[in-house]
Parts: sequence; C-alpha cells; structure tokens
Amino acid sequence: MSRNRLQSGLIDKTKEIHFSFNGRNLIGFKGDTLASALFANGILLVGRSFKYHRPRGIISAGSEEPNGLVTIKRSGSTVPNVQATTIELYQGLEAFSQNCWPSVENDFLAVNDLIAPFLTAGFYYKTFMWPKSFWEAVYEPIIRRAAGLGALSTQSDPDEYDKGFLHCDLLVVGAGVAGLWTAWLAAKAGVNVLLVDEDFLPGGRALSETEIIDGMEGAEWAASMLDKLNGLNNFRYFSRTTVYGTFDHGIFGALERVTDHLLTSP
Repeated sequence: MSRNRLQSGLIDKTKEIHFSFNGRNLIGFKGDTLASALFANGILLVGRSFKYHRPRGIISAGSEEPNGLVTIKRSGSTVPNVQATTIELYQGLEAFSQNCWPSVENDFLAVNDLIAPFLTAGFYYKTFMWPKSFWEAVYEPIIRRAAGLGALSTQSDPDEYDKGFLHCDLLVVGAGVAGLWTAWLAAKAGVNVLLVDEDFLPGGRALSETEIIDGMEGAEWAASMLDKLNGLNNFRYFSRTTVYGTFDHGIFGALERVTDHLLTSP
C-alpha cells in the first residue's frame, strides 16, 4: 500500500481507516481522500467514459476532477456522481464505479470504442428512426441503460436538510493563502468576515506545496492563521462548504456538507 505514498505530507499513518471500493476491502489513513487512498492501494482505473466506455483514472486533486466520479452507499441509500478527490475518507465508506457492467475492469460496452469510427455525427438520428414502434419499446430503454453516469436511488433520502441566512460585510471564497490573508486584513480592520472553503482543511494549494511562509510550512501557516482568525468576534469560518452561485442583490448560495464525512449522521 505504500508504493504510491509520499514519505511526507498530511496523512496520519497511525490512524487506519477501513473502506471498500467495488466490494474490495481496502485500508487508508486519516487525512486521505478516497482518490488518494485508491491511488495508494494501486487502483488506477476508477470508471469509464460516457460514450465509448474508455478506461478512466483520476487526473486531478480537487473539485475540477472530471473522471473520478463514483457512487457512495450511505445510510441505506446511494449518492451518485461524487468526485473521489473531494470525498474525505471515513471508516466504513463504500464506493462503487459507475457507467460500467459487469465490472469496471471488464466493461461490456467498451465494445463501443471498437466501433467508434462508425458512430459518426448524426448516427443516432438516422439509425433509430425506423421502425417507429421500436423507439419506446427497444431503442430508448437500451440507450438509457447505456448512457448516463450514476443512478439515483429509489429509496427515501435518510438525510436531513436545513437552510439558513447569514449576513456579512465581506465573503471570502477559498481558504488558501490569499483567502486567509484577505480575511485576516479585513477582520483586523473591523469588517464582518465570512470565510468558506470546500475542503476539510484550510490552506488550498499551500497544503501540497513546499514553500515556507513566515518560517512555517504551508499547512502549519494556514492552521495558525485560522487559529488567529477564530479568536476574532467578527469572523466566521465554514469548511466543507461550496459556494455554488451568485445572485441579485449581493446574495450568494452555499452548500455545507455537515455529515458527509461520517458513516452515519449523529
């Protein structure tokens, strides 16, 4: 499991986390994402492409990841199309590949890649027009089965959701070096600051870089800055929170994942 591990980093190798991927039991560590744990276990193939079902592996380390989409089984239901690079590893996590059958290694629809030269633009529109009665009975069910990515669960969603409204003078999106420093300067000037970040640790790129900031490594500096900010009454911080839109009148929408890093909700 250590063949793809760096000797340094933020992974706590004293705290094992047991999880599974496609039914295979694996071991990761505290601080891993699902993506880093899979890579450390030598698993490079995580899914198949949308149309031709070509093999796909993880190519990034954040929310920009286009390939590492998996389905998470949690609390009796399933959550599809979750990026493996953003899933904080937790004890008992169950993840599965998508868009493949019977398995991601031996995907039947990978045959599409062999006939790709014949699937030209307009192929579907010209081919599936006749006979007319075949569309709903034959063509549509087959195409729907082959297309798409993850499948939604038909069971009731066991999670609970809430909404709230917060007001601030300054919203800082991203707790990287720039975001932390901006929040610090504004909060020290008396501005009511709200800092949000989609990751579970502050620091952004500084978590994976080797630059020294004020005599400290990036992760240490980010943690110290957040500690200082948390000591101010006019500052609030939300981790695991994604800002998904900006709207009229200075309104922003954000989604906080309160329990997604836990096996069951408290």
